[in-house]
Amino acid sequence: MAGFPPEPTPDEMKTATKNGKARVNGRLPTRKELLAAHERALKRLDRMTPQEGFETLVKAGIFTPDGRLSPRYGG
Repeated sequence: MAGFPPEPTPDEMKTATKNGKARVNGRLPTRKELLAAHERALKRLDRMTPQEGFETLVKAGIFTPDGRLSPRYGG
């Protein structure tokens, strides 16, 4: 497969946690599964209205309901 490095084994992958424990139950998703999930998310975003997109960002804690960045993101 040209262009992609070989997929690392789970013990070679870095975790984003301070204690080194993976945030998943069971096996880690493959690159193919991650790309498929990304494509599904992009399609879902494309179907959203601007208001729905904003409400999603508020639910995620990125923006406040009044449209400002939340303190966690520099607001």
